Amino acid sequence: MDFKLTDAQKAHRDEVFKVCAELDKKKPKTWVGFESQFDDEVGWAFHKLCAKEFAKRGWLALGWPKEYGGIGDMMDKVLFQEARGYYDLPGADIFGVAMLAPTLLAAGSEELKRELLPKIANAEWMFCELWSEPNAGSDLAGLTATAIRKGDEFIVNGQKTWSTGAHFADWAFGVYKSDPNAKKHHNMTFILSDMKSPGITVKSIPYMSGSHVYNEVYLDDVRMSAKYIVGQENEGWAVVNVLAGFERSNLDMVYGLVRGIEELVEFCNETKRNGRPLSQDPIVRNRIADVSSSLEAVRCLAYRVADQQNRNEMGLMDAAAVKIFASELMEKYGHLAADILGPYGQVKNSPWAKMGGTVEYTYQGCFVPIVSMGTNEIQRNIIAWYGLGLPRMK
Repeated sequence: MDFKLTDAQKAHRDEVFKVCAELDKKKPKTWVGFESQFDDEVGWAFHKLCAKEFAKRGWLALGWPKEYGGIGDMMDKVLFQEARGYYDLPGADIFGVAMLAPTLLAAGSEELKRELLPKIANAEWMFCELWSEPNAGSDLAGLTATAIRKGDEFIVNGQKTWSTGAHFADWAFGVYKSDPNAKKHHNMTFILSDMKSPGITVKSIPYMSGSHVYNEVYLDDVRMSAKYIVGQENEGWAVVNVLAGFERSNLDMVYGLVRGIEELVEFCNETKRNGRPLSQDPIVRNRIADVSSSLEAVRCLAYRVADQQNRNEMGLMDAAAVKIFASELMEKYGHLAADILGPYGQVKNSPWAKMGGTVEYTYQGCFVPIVSMGTNEIQRNIIAWYGLGLPRMK
């Protein structure tokens, strides 16, 4: 592929960076990190403000087919992600915009596309994901929550966990065992549901820092309409694989590291130890250069994935590779920044906090991407099996 941007792409990049720079000025004072959008009503209101600003410009539908209101292509979407990541902005629902919309385009019925895509593009509905269970995480096919069909409805019972933003979401997409007697991978159905439905209970799982991002979701005789099946009944595993590819190739948060590295370099230039700027320490220079080089590699990888998506050529292996590279880079950066800042890296919301207090937040959460969306061990198996054709261990 040609990594050089066209004049139109350069103009689009300039525009999204300009709009995001203006929104950055409206951030709540307590905003520290992307997940602040889920922490309280103030963070969620800022998320919705950004979403409306992006929606009115059509940016939540970047890369969609024109018949569904789409504009631009996947490269335009990557440039939009790059600007949001740089300014650490929410506004593009990670579940509705980044995951469900492309899945609907690939596997949804025409009726669902016509009903749901406009609501996602206009930032009317925000989604959450009801996938993992207490005993079914990376091995999602081992789930136990059931969806028993009765006429035009499913009666759903079970428990879901690690549901990001479920306490604010309007709707959810989930996968449930719909045929207890069928073979594994052919016994589950992918269904959309209203989070205000009777029988749904949401309970928080607070971080050790007190932040509220994850939730337990309990489903007790919840009625879900068969109208909202994505794909075919009992063949939800195929839809899961489609959506997982979009989830794992989501690079929004990684782009925030570009600004993080810039601020870390500025800190090293301004901070002296033993009478010399940290920027003159060869070990510090080498470690920052290492992460910076990896960041450039991620950017090239993101551009390549966008090119593959434009040609409908992205496979499970490609998404798994992005997920591994990006998540392990985020962990490397979290440890690097904490090491360099020392005691300053342990505080936030304080006059003593450096880099806006983001280092404390990043260090505490940098392990999460390695575990979420399917552990990196699982991703390496996907690359081995589906990408390289290696045999499975018996």
